[in-house]
Amino acid sequence: MSRLVAGLKRIAIIAVGYIAGVLTSILVPVLLITLLEGIEYGNWSLVFTFDWLGSFPLAVLTVAVCALLIVGPAILVAEWFSLRGWFYFAVTGAITSIAFGVLVPGWAGGFVFNPGFLGFLATAGTAAGSVYWLLAGRESGRLRQRNPG
Repeated sequence: MSRLVAGLKRIAIIAVGYIAGVLTSILVPVLLITLLEGIEYGNWSLVFTFDWLGSFPLAVLTVAVCALLIVGPAILVAEWFSLRGWFYFAVTGAITSIAFGVLVPGWAGGFVFNPGFLGFLATAGTAAGSVYWLLAGRESGRLRQRNPG
């Protein structure tokens, strides 16, 4: 396989891993809220909780673009230094999710500090980082280690 094809394949894997991570970071909080709603109020109906599905494509696009500004450099560092550990991607995901969740509403003037909210964000980010690690992170930097030939 030529180096160009291998590079393009790696970029595609990174993109798929990133999009899967973004979807995970959006779905995990919704599922946690649904679970807590069911435990607290006995309302196990997912129909009302998923009213936001109409805006789901916009949420995915917003998170994907904005979070890439934060996590993009971390992905490049992982590729450059061949960082393949789950912990790196889980912590990076948590930090990215918390930073995104604090900065974006803060820019809009609507952020109120709530430790529980930060816990949701950290959980979502850890899950997103784990999904990215499963799909793309375990192979970080493989292209740099191969001998040309």
